[in-house]
Amino acid sequence: MTTSKKYFSFWSIVLLCFAFQFCKKQTDGFAPESYTEYYPLEVGKYIIYRLDSTVFVNFDTEKEIHSYQAKDIVDAKITDAAGRPAYRIRRLIRNLDGTGEWRDNATFMVTSLDRSLEVVEDNLRFIKLTNPVKENYYWEGNSYIYAVDDLSYLQYWEYVYQDVALPYTVNDLSFDNTVTVLQVDEAAGDPELFPNSYASKDYSAEVYAKNAGLIYKDFIHWTYEKKIQEYNCRIKFTGSTDSLQCPPPPADCDSLARVMNGYRKCDTISGPFSYIGYGIKLSAIEHN
Repeated sequence: MTTSKKYFSFWSIVLLCFAFQFCKKQTDGFAPESYTEYYPLEVGKYIIYRLDSTVFVNFDTEKEIHSYQAKDIVDAKITDAAGRPAYRIRRLIRNLDGTGEWRDNATFMVTSLDRSLEVVEDNLRFIKLTNPVKENYYWEGNSYIYAVDDLSYLQYWEYVYQDVALPYTVNDLSFDNTVTVLQVDEAAGDPELFPNSYASKDYSAEVYAKNAGLIYKDFIHWTYEKKIQEYNCRIKFTGSTDSLQCPPPPADCDSLARVMNGYRKCDTISGPFSYIGYGIKLSAIEHN
């Protein structure tokens, strides 16, 4: 081997060793956390929240917030519809100052899988968390939901991890290691600036703390539009001036009209602009 070849071979080995050490340093300490660190499941574990519920009043023209205390407690181990191990979560509520009795409000089911956490609420299955827990990692959290009609606003949500492993303070509680899941952030129009124009808002984000669970949730969904009311619905016969009043619900007037070789016709009234939707905010005040 010539001197130049020996020289080249020596420095090639040095550079490879340096690169190996550099890559090793880049990966050391950056292994993503498992989502299970942020959603501990053990019977008896609980979190108490301040619950702020957004409702619409005054003929759905004004927003109003009703506040309570809510307690989510891991109630029991169960099996889900697929026969997999799961947990039942009970939600209890009482008045905001905490002087009233707890009363049952809802139940949820949580299934912890190797890669993801599924939560069933109101018969809707959400993929709340997934692995790996790292910045900007995203997934389709509502992919199990048949999002049509009243649920169409749940389509195409891309959940994404933000602020991974950062501290977070809510009320008087401070947490050293948390992760934020932004689920959706979409808005159109502004009813306060343009009260006679269509508007909508969909926002949902959740914050999970290591070894604690869900410590903050902010969800709001509403549309603001003119209400169209139907009345005097009747079946009009094709090619005739004759008509027949539609039967009352739950009869399907459209199907009946087609069977009778006709079509449904209703008089309509255009009402005022108003809201359709709701919101819920949870902020932790105590946990075990």
